[in-house]
This record gives sequence, C-alpha cells and structure tokens, in this order.
Amino acid sequence: MRPRIVALGDSTSCGEGVGLSIPSGCTWPSRLTAATPGAELLPLAVAGSRLRDVHEVQLPRAVRSRADVVTLLIGLNDVARAGFDRRDFRRVLEDVVGAIRATGALVLLGRLHDVTAVLPLPPSLRNAVRARTAAVNEAVDSCVDDRVRPLDLASLPGLRMRRMWEVDRVHPNVAGHALIADAAARVLRSSGFPVGPVRQPAMPSAPGPLREAGWLVRHGLPWLGAHVPQVVLPALITAARPARQG
Repeated sequence: MRPRIVALGDSTSCGEGVGLSIPSGCTWPSRLTAATPGAELLPLAVAGSRLRDVHEVQLPRAVRSRADVVTLLIGLNDVARAGFDRRDFRRVLEDVVGAIRATGALVLLGRLHDVTAVLPLPPSLRNAVRARTAAVNEAVDSCVDDRVRPLDLASLPGLRMRRMWEVDRVHPNVAGHALIADAAARVLRSSGFPVGPVRQPAMPSAPGPLREAGWLVRHGLPWLGAHVPQVVLPALITAARPARQG
C-alpha cells in the first residue's frame, strides 16, 4: 500500500493567508509527501482554523483515513484570538492526539515559533502573544511520546530570518515551507519512516517596503480592524491594572 500522510491544522499547513497563497505543491506537507517514495497526501488543514475546528471538523476524517503519518500544526489562531484558555487547549489537544494515536498512525506534532521575532508588536501585545505561545508549546510537550514526535519550529534558526516569511510576516513563504518540510523529514526519519531529501528552492529576498505597504493597505489593515482588538485590548487592560498587594 502507498504510504498516506494526512495534514491537519491551519494556514501554516495549507498555505492560504490574508491576501496571499502558496502553490499547493509547495506547502510543507506537500514537499514532505513528495520526498516520501510512493506517498499520497490528504490535505485537511484549513486557513483560520483553531484547535477546536481541528477536533470537530478535521479529526473525524483523519481517523477514518488509515493514515501512516498525521501532521498537526495548530495554535497560532488560538493565540491570536479572544477566549484562549491554556487548560482547555491542553485538554482538547490531548483528545485530538489520543484519537489519532489510537489509529496506529505516527503523529508529527508542531511546536510554535516566536512570531514576534519577525513581527514587531507593542510590548503588551508581544508579551501576551509570547505567553500564549508558551502555553501552546507546553501542551504539545505533554503529548510527546514514542508515537507522537515534536516538530519544533522554534528550533529552526532559518525561521528567524525575515526572508523566509511572506509579506505579512506571519505565513512562511515557499522557502519557509521547504525549511519546515526538511525539519519534518528529519524527525520522521529518526522514527523509521522512509523519507528522502526535501527539495529546497532558491533563497528569496525579503519583501521590500513598497510591497509590505501595499499588502498592509489592501489586506492587513482590514484584518487588523476585525481581529486584533480581541487580543490587543485585553492585553492593554491587563498591563494597565495595578499589581495586587499581597
């Protein structure tokens, strides 16, 4: 039988972002599949997904898919939206990973990088994002075992380079996807899964200020107006509260 790889998650896996799109064959799950002899990919990741979307929509299909490997990179939308609860995130993640693990598939589970390394943010928002990212990664770490292997984006120095990211500084570009695929391949090889070398594209230049400004006006500012207050306002309110006297 052909090895089957199933990709769960959000835009980091499907390549779709606000005003941008990575060719389907260039996403990191696609490159990983192309490097695996005879493998086929079932791409279930959907842009904008949070962990609960994976649990409710993507997971049932993954469980039925008879996958050999299931990749799950999720959490950035949970970090960026209101209502994040670290205990609930951990509980749901353990449910998702447990259900996949029970099928016998090898799980490749992503740890988030520090998005603020390439995305300048006000101090209060930066601290809130970093705290939530740490909570996501702690939940990931709690799930790791011999059949659940971590894909640690924070350990990849290349992802701290601006040229690896799209104009929005949130989504990896084609080279960034290839870098993630290469790291994923190394993890799977260490677990005995037959993955060959991942083809690496030429190193791109970072987007210039004119392109960044154009994207910001057309796509970034409307998105910010709709979503950032959910994180910015709570972060600023928390920072403005006087410290409790104990």
